[in-house]
Amino acid sequence: MPEFQAALPKVIKWSVGDNRYDEDGKNPKALSLFVPLESAQAFAQYINAQATDPERIKKGKIWDYALQAEVEVEGIYISAKGKDGQYGAFGNINPAAPKSATLGF
Repeated sequence: MPEFQAALPKVIKWSVGDNRYDEDGKNPKALSLFVPLESAQAFAQYINAQATDPERIKKGKIWDYALQAEVEVEGIYISAKGKDGQYGAFGNINPAAPKSATLGF
């Protein structure tokens, strides 16, 4: 099995906790991503590469505020592992580099 090569120089941290701006109880949780500056450009390049790879493009549903309804669109999934902690769920986004990638870190 080939050795794992990360697409990013530093991992992205995600967390889900209480939404301190939720006043009416409709959105009690909030997702937060912390992207190290060292990884910002590489993450943008990773997303752009995924968006142009037909094998990575999937159907998914999103909320359309103009229509006030869920609509199906094409997009990419970015998955990450995580666990529950003292302040809510958290984990890291650490995608593998594409096989053809030449990384500068």
